[in-house]
Amino acid sequence: MRLMLMLALLLLPSLPDARAASVETGTLAGAGYRVDMPEPWNHGLIVFFHGTWERMGEFSDSEPLPGFLQTLADRGYAVIQSAYAQPGWAVEQGIDDSERLRQHFVEVHGTPQKTYALGMSMGGLLVVEALEARPQVYAGGLSLCGAITPADMLFARDFALRAAFDFYFPGVFGALVPVPATFRETDALEARIERALKDNPRGAESMRRLSGVWSEASFADVIAATTSDLRELQQRAGGNPFGNANLVYTGSLDDAALNLGVKRYQADARAAAYLSRWYTPNGQLERPLLAVHTTGDPLVPASSAFDYALIARRAGHEDLFVQQFVDAEGHCTIGDDRIVRAFDDLVAWTHGKRPAAGLRH
Repeated sequence: MRLMLMLALLLLPSLPDARAASVETGTLAGAGYRVDMPEPWNHGLIVFFHGTWERMGEFSDSEPLPGFLQTLADRGYAVIQSAYAQPGWAVEQGIDDSERLRQHFVEVHGTPQKTYALGMSMGGLLVVEALEARPQVYAGGLSLCGAITPADMLFARDFALRAAFDFYFPGVFGALVPVPATFRETDALEARIERALKDNPRGAESMRRLSGVWSEASFADVIAATTSDLRELQQRAGGNPFGNANLVYTGSLDDAALNLGVKRYQADARAAAYLSRWYTPNGQLERPLLAVHTTGDPLVPASSAFDYALIARRAGHEDLFVQQFVDAEGHCTIGDDRIVRAFDDLVAWTHGKRPAAGLRH
């Protein structure tokens, strides 16, 4: 189913044998949370923003941290996470719930020397929003496989691809507008998608060209997962935020046939405004932002991060954004070791050592 430096140690003191001595879980304003507090504490704080969850999440104090977060906690960093008060594309809730948790941490444990924002997927966009909105709080941010392009642009791509899929493979899915409230990703659905691709190789090749990132092993999962995202956003926004009425498809085996035959949809203005509000980055960076993507990410294409580079350039802050890549297939398959080294680079950057764009080793 759904795809899902040593220099730094010197710059911000951390104690090599630190271990998370206490784990606090609870609820704030309807959002579950977890605080991992090491003993001793190096007075650095990491606010971790997770990606989309299909259901309301809970934290258990008995579950281990993800490997990269555990490594950072072992170095003496405190790590806090909010589950957000809603599942799905909870950008609106995630930013407020995480800030509420950060303030709770400060009240209980005191003000950190430095606070870093770290997030994955949708959480990568929340990292951007946190840095743009609260530069006085954060020393810098690390966005991993982050959806840091304007949200309406990202999902417009998904919507257009799903409409094209319906043109080439009619009847595999149900309605697109609206996606039925009962829609679920299932093994049976993925099997139907895989059979349809095999039975129509020209259509499959056109979809491969249109998507730009293709993996036969994961495409059925991806197109089903994005349909689930479209359903959730239509419900959240109170209408259909997506449209392809003014899109000219290019790159297929027969663009004329596709453009003449694909079903066209108009976005609902109010719903579209909601998606644009949550969230369109403004590029107003005052703190460093490092983004890392995999080249073969079918959900959040690595090339989409260049949209943020242009936004930051227009705002006059291009020097505070660096994009790196990992030559790997899949969404958020960066690897724990690379994530930790990227975090080290971010810490070094806050002391003036700007990392280079390009390949992330």
